[in-house]
Amino acid sequence: MSRSLVILAGVLLVVAGLAPIAAMFVRVEASDWSGLIESRTLLLLARTAGLGLSAAGLALALGLPFGWLTARSDVVGAKVLRSLGVVPLLLPPIILAMTWTMIVDLRGMTMTVLLLGLGTAPLVSLFVGRAVERIDARREEAALLVGGTRAVIAMELPLVLPPALCGACLAFVFAINDFALPDFVSSVGPKFSVYADEVFASWRVWNAPGQAVVTAVPLVLLSLLALVPALALRRRGAMSTLDSSFRRPNDLKLGAWRWPALLFCVAFVTLGALVPIGRLFFEAGGGHLPAGWSAITLRGAFARAIELSRDNVASTLVYSGAAATIAVPFALVLGHAAERARVGWAIQALAILPLAVPGVLLGIGTIALWSRPSTASFYAGGGLVVLLLIGRYLAFPVLVSSGAVASLNEGLEDAGRLSGAGPIRRLVQLVAPSIVPSLIGGWVLVFVLAVRELDAAILVPAANDMVMYRVFNQVHFGRSDFVAALALIVVFLIVLPGLIWTLFGKRRMEILP
Repeated sequence: MSRSLVILAGVLLVVAGLAPIAAMFVRVEASDWSGLIESRTLLLLARTAGLGLSAAGLALALGLPFGWLTARSDVVGAKVLRSLGVVPLLLPPIILAMTWTMIVDLRGMTMTVLLLGLGTAPLVSLFVGRAVERIDARREEAALLVGGTRAVIAMELPLVLPPALCGACLAFVFAINDFALPDFVSSVGPKFSVYADEVFASWRVWNAPGQAVVTAVPLVLLSLLALVPALALRRRGAMSTLDSSFRRPNDLKLGAWRWPALLFCVAFVTLGALVPIGRLFFEAGGGHLPAGWSAITLRGAFARAIELSRDNVASTLVYSGAAATIAVPFALVLGHAAERARVGWAIQALAILPLAVPGVLLGIGTIALWSRPSTASFYAGGGLVVLLLIGRYLAFPVLVSSGAVASLNEGLEDAGRLSGAGPIRRLVQLVAPSIVPSLIGGWVLVFVLAVRELDAAILVPAANDMVMYRVFNQVHFGRSDFVAALALIVVFLIVLPGLIWTLFGKRRMEILP
């Protein structure tokens, strides 16, 4: 392990992710802390915690059976369904909101829970699918001999439950920190305020940065309470090293339950992916059947969206691609150190800290850190946006790399060390080639999350030219076929890297932290 590389990667983590957090607290005054125990703040905290628990519970209820069925059973079309099952996670939450609220006349907390639970359920299914793939066939054969299919399920449930709970913990964090979806869902009808709303209002409406920071402290602590067990749970079942004698079991025969299982899986994919995307096509084509919808209107909507938002799309691609490309090599260094170094736990803890901070709050910290005369040119440029996106999402490729390194036999690096290879050479020539699917997966994660980033982009002026901010602004000023077409362009940008890898990659991409 190269100490200089670790220090260099640590500097990036500090500057991009930790310094904005520290800069926020500089703006805090003693009087700001008085509002922390107000009844309104406590009510918002309880409401947000309830929202997170409800969404995470729904994600667990949907994601665990879907992940197990598509990875482990003989359900029809399991591979296709498994791939489509990731789409709800890739869709920006506000796109789920702007489509489903037009289909179902439901608002408030119920709709928010349903959409956040549906959108984060793939986190659970991905972890479950990965855990299932690491169950040795010999264990299944023994369970089948003892008690048949029920014994197999009873044997596998304790193995997949910890990874499933890890995914649920991440779903909880995503839900309680989301600002745009609850804001949009309650834009019509009774206002459903969550904690992120209070943070945003403290900054934008009341112009009280110190109060915004203090207000967010309980939310950050709540996020950490979910992230810490998530890190512990991810090591159980989903990160085990497979020995040379490992055999993957055959698909489990469901018998009479095969068709109900298929119905459940198809329903999940339909509700989470096909209906929202279909609704966008419907709106882009005119929004009225049968006479009002036409392919000509659809083409016109796309042409107008490209013409009016070309610069937004280009900026988003540049910012997101640059953030992903810069983040991955640094994440490899930090992920390797997190797994091999004695202080690896500290590296992981520091890496996940920006995940515990709401995007709105990280945007406030970025403004507090860089909005000054000496850094004015950087603050107004695209470099700040790239740095913001790296700081917000560096944790994911770090955790993905760490998990991939954990599955490698240390003897590989020991052999390189004995042959005289230095730490950098071992990392580049031995470790990196062995975990290429994970490195590609880390790149895709940062890129996708950066494309769909909205909460921080709302506040940071340099990020206002990103395409999701254009969608957010436009949809609040009025629905049109242009908005639907622009949202579909965003969806295409998000799924494009995975589609390219599926077509040309020879190995499966690893995207799990």
